Amino acid sequence: MASVRHWAAVGAAAACLIFGYIGWRAWRDNPAVLAAPASSVPVREIALRTDGVLTRDWVERTLKIDRRAGLMNLDLAALRDRLLQSGQIRTAVLARRFPDVLAVIIEERSPVLRTYARPGAEKETKGQDELYVAKDGFIFSGELYPAHLIECLPLLAGVTPARNPAGRGFAPIEGMESVTTLLGTARSSAPALAKEFQVVSLTRFARDGVILVRTPEVAEIAFGTRDDFYLQIARLDYILEQLRARPAGSVPIHSIDLSVGNRQVPVAFDAPPVPSKPTPSRPAGRTTEAARSPRIFFHP
Repeated sequence: MASVRHWAAVGAAAACLIFGYIGWRAWRDNPAVLAAPASSVPVREIALRTDGVLTRDWVERTLKIDRRAGLMNLDLAALRDRLLQSGQIRTAVLARRFPDVLAVIIEERSPVLRTYARPGAEKETKGQDELYVAKDGFIFSGELYPAHLIECLPLLAGVTPARNPAGRGFAPIEGMESVTTLLGTARSSAPALAKEFQVVSLTRFARDGVILVRTPEVAEIAFGTRDDFYLQIARLDYILEQLRARPAGSVPIHSIDLSVGNRQVPVAFDAPPVPSKPTPSRPAGRTTEAARSPRIFFHP
């Protein structure tokens, strides 16, 4: 009996090898013969996995796949390029999941700042031509972001988006990694303060390594990229707490310069109202530098 079972097993193994060899020869000589059944199966479903806000409906509208098309007939490279035309998608991977599912895995860019293609467009278009800037400096027009997320994004200033000479879209904005780190640090360590960041300017970034921020309280807050953002935000929080204790009607804060490092932090105020009549100590038509920009200094 053992001998019979042994030879039966050997025969089964030999049959598998023979049929496998025949199948391989058939595929090598005419692969379309074996692919035909799979290619004739239409795409039943698009299975989406994303780390962002885009939905399967959005992917289906963008890919525009004829549902009668067979899974094997899809040009995955062309479909991937179609997805990447939306700058909101950073990477995309498409794969066939037999017999009838197209798997789509995408990594989305997250908006860090808002901007416009033309200076002053925010006043003309009321947000309709709004663009977004990601951590990698890429500028894109996003879709499906919730309103509460967009409303809390600061506006980019000091840089006008430039058209990309190499192709469509805009050239990347330099300095966005530092901006992302600054905003993330502020939101984690001082969320109430971070909500007040209305405008982020990169006017001095290339020259001085400085990021300027405007809030309702302060026209200009200078952060230095060479120093720890956490310490700068802690100093800012302390300085604002002290300044809020001033008497009502005090002159507004013009600037706080945190980019000075471990030195005293200079705080400048808007110029006080000019007297309507000349006084003996200040003749009409003359204003001292101190009057134009009074300052105090805070120890770090």
